[in-house]
Amino acid sequence: MKVTRESFKDCKGNVFQVTVLTVGGKRPGPVFTIVSGQHGMEHSGPCFLPELAEELDKEDIAGTLHICPCANPGALAMDYEFYPEHEDLSRINDYFYSRFRHEYSPWGIGRNEAQTLYNMNRLWNRPGEGIAFDITRWLWRNFVEEAYLTLDIHCLQALKPLVYNDFAKNNPLIALTGIEGVWQCSANKSEYASGNLNFQASKREGHYAFCIEFSIQHGLKESEYALGKNAVRNLMIKLGMLKGEYRLPDRPTWSIPEDYWEHADMFKAAHAGHVRYFFDEYDEIRKGDKVYEIRDIQTLEVLEQGFATRDGIMSRRSHLPVMKEGAHLCSVIEAEKIPREL
Repeated sequence: MKVTRESFKDCKGNVFQVTVLTVGGKRPGPVFTIVSGQHGMEHSGPCFLPELAEELDKEDIAGTLHICPCANPGALAMDYEFYPEHEDLSRINDYFYSRFRHEYSPWGIGRNEAQTLYNMNRLWNRPGEGIAFDITRWLWRNFVEEAYLTLDIHCLQALKPLVYNDFAKNNPLIALTGIEGVWQCSANKSEYASGNLNFQASKREGHYAFCIEFSIQHGLKESEYALGKNAVRNLMIKLGMLKGEYRLPDRPTWSIPEDYWEHADMFKAAHAGHVRYFFDEYDEIRKGDKVYEIRDIQTLEVLEQGFATRDGIMSRRSHLPVMKEGAHLCSVIEAEKIPREL
């Protein structure tokens, strides 16, 4: 295995190393690049990808696989989304994460507060100065630009992993990851949003890219590491880089349309209380099925029930155990199965 390290210096003189692991390359084949750890509270990729590289290094691989597990070491060390190099970094010492204040930022630059250029996954192929710009430029020129397939690994708060996809051409590859939900995104992005890696890599003819989001931030979820490793292996088999048989779950892969709200029952709570759901994420639901109920915390009475008015799948379940009146509960979305082209 080839190990490539590059040093980067922030505006205050702090130096960070970014490491890329390269396996294969001994026989002709495509270039496959994986980038992870762009956001500092997303630890699944940084944890399982070095293990995967060590495992694959023992196998006969055609083509070349580049893996950058930790693209943003400054942010990962802080367990915070960005590395705000120009700010007072000591303020992170008073920061604590809670899923009940998910958007909070000690510097007032959270996602709902500012389109900050500290966000590494908005900087690809964009001019600018700063350590995050320097890292994305280096990774693009040396490892992404040549790649036939680029996989961008992130984490979000959800019940299960999912995929964000900007171009329909990626769907046949995504179906082989074993991930159940594919959220189709608009290719007509704002200038800010268009700086994400999977969009920049996939918009080019003859190149493919998409984003896998694992299901926990600010923590470890080792139970999903096997899914991530298997997704990469299945993609390598499809590309002819690795020999073997596909390992795929019995559950299908669902394509969720870009304008999903036009094809969905979107439930909001009419009462406050504990919520009980009757379907897991990406379960099939039939018209008339009871989707949820809310009970009063004091009397334990069932205050409301929600029933599907269409066939679809369960999605966008709230992570909150206690609902407030008007809060989003979940959605039943019409979706299509993506065929698996083995």
